[in-house]
Amino acid sequence: MANKFHSCPRVPMLLVLFFLVINITPSSSQDTQQLIEHICRQMEEYGFCSQTFKENLKSPNSDIVALTQITIERATDNATKTHDFIRQLLDDTADIAFKNALTACEHGYLVVMESFDSAAVSFFQKDYDSVEKAERVTPRAEASCEESLSTPPNTQNPLNDRNRQMRILIAMALVSVHELIQA
Repeated sequence: MANKFHSCPRVPMLLVLFFLVINITPSSSQDTQQLIEHICRQMEEYGFCSQTFKENLKSPNSDIVALTQITIERATDNATKTHDFIRQLLDDTADIAFKNALTACEHGYLVVMESFDSAAVSFFQKDYDSVEKAERVTPRAEASCEESLSTPPNTQNPLNDRNRQMRILIAMALVSVHELIQA
């Protein structure tokens, strides 16, 4: 007696297994837009938040995991570039008070960079509680830079826009990972 299962085509079963293995969770672009709206409405600058997500979406049907990944990637990139900029400013200045303020900024951004690097490792391990824990220290570290540059006798703040962007990216990351944990 012939086994009737051997005559079934194997390709459909392989496709089913493929989709199970990569664990695709369907999401509509409307759901993605609602998530972006929910996150960005909580930010100090809605436009910057929304634009950041839209420029970095890998799919129009992104879920909260993908949005959280975007926030970690953008925050890491921003912190690294700002840290490099601070180091360049330190090399170019002779003003002692300004140099001291920039040194505080350099330290603050080093903390932010290391925290988001740690958050990225935890993210890819799907340890979202550790992502949140790593990100939790970043607002204070970024604020220490803003404070050092606004303390007299410092009158210049070449990091004003960079600090604003970093502050928003940090808030986006914290809100996104919180939503991810709650999901």
